[in-house]
Amino acid sequence: MKFSIGCLSAVLAPFVIIAGPATDRKLGPATNEPSAFPSESSLPSSVIFPSSVPSSSSVPTSMLMDPQVSCQSFVKTKREMSSAIVDANRRYLKNIANESNTFQRSYIAVTKSEDFVVVFPNGGSFENFLLEANTEHAPLNRNTQFPIQGLTTIQKGGIFGSSSIELVNIPEGVTFVNNVGGENIAQFAGNRQPRFTPDEDPFFFFHGQCVVNSGILEPAAVFTAPGFHELNVPQPVISSQSCKLNACLGGGGFNCIAIYSGTAFVFNLGNGIRLNNERTDPYSTGTVSTCAPPPLPPPFPGTIIGGTGSFEGIEGSVTIVTIAGTTGPLIGVSLGTTNLKISSPLGVIVQVISVKSNMPLPPGP
Repeated sequence: MKFSIGCLSAVLAPFVIIAGPATDRKLGPATNEPSAFPSESSLPSSVIFPSSVPSSSSVPTSMLMDPQVSCQSFVKTKREMSSAIVDANRRYLKNIANESNTFQRSYIAVTKSEDFVVVFPNGGSFENFLLEANTEHAPLNRNTQFPIQGLTTIQKGGIFGSSSIELVNIPEGVTFVNNVGGENIAQFAGNRQPRFTPDEDPFFFFHGQCVVNSGILEPAAVFTAPGFHELNVPQPVISSQSCKLNACLGGGGFNCIAIYSGTAFVFNLGNGIRLNNERTDPYSTGTVSTCAPPPLPPPFPGTIIGGTGSFEGIEGSVTIVTIAGTTGPLIGVSLGTTNLKISSPLGVIVQVISVKSNMPLPPGP
């Protein structure tokens, strides 16, 4: 067999040197200073350190028996092995560095009902959506022709530190005067609201928009409302959405984190309206027929796609969770008519924004 043992020894010599005693091995520069890199003993078993010369059983038989195998092929194999080892160790050390430089902080965003706008693709508002479904002589239990795909929600609210907002449970709901002269009770989404909202810092705010990518219309709900015999409320259900949002954290409003989210997002926009407006007696001044609060939208993740000001070069992820919401639109009729009159929602929307990034994050106000 035409094979040089000397060639094999010369090729594998570097691995034998690297595989010296663990007490003598250093990955850092050959100086008297302590190595800046972790020793082998401090690294997990996933980090590769060749520790011995391969035995004949570990070398493919075809290589030992083929007389055409030369030193050059072994050199090539050695280089490929060395490159793989270096790449594996580099990836591991980079992951360690990234984990040690990860910063996390949670903020609270509070959005007033008037600063949360719903716009349909045809330009109509949610009020137009309900009015179109209840025009005179319109058949009940029908859905409107308003498309769900392309529906846009736009919001702008203040950002606060997580300890600045205290939520309180309000299971009894809120009493409001309806437009037929009586009082009714409506529930807040999540059955809670902030005890007190501090003044907003104009340089800490959360704004942006979400666009519905897909959705369906469930059968419309028909029920009675104050002063109105029968009310038709369509039940649009969002199934996915894309969001472009900004969380600005000081710096005169110029230190902002850009967030993108495109995920499944299943949420019925009409269910809360039914829960807060249905009455057992349309002319009574009693409470709603159910004490169930409107549902909260599901949480959704986002990816940090960049930043401005001090956040230039930021990377990371965000999770947005809505923990309290408004009553939704409150429906009645204009006195002396059968025309719908829709009042603005009561309460505020409260969201927790959890940020994980490669840069320090300032505390909220």
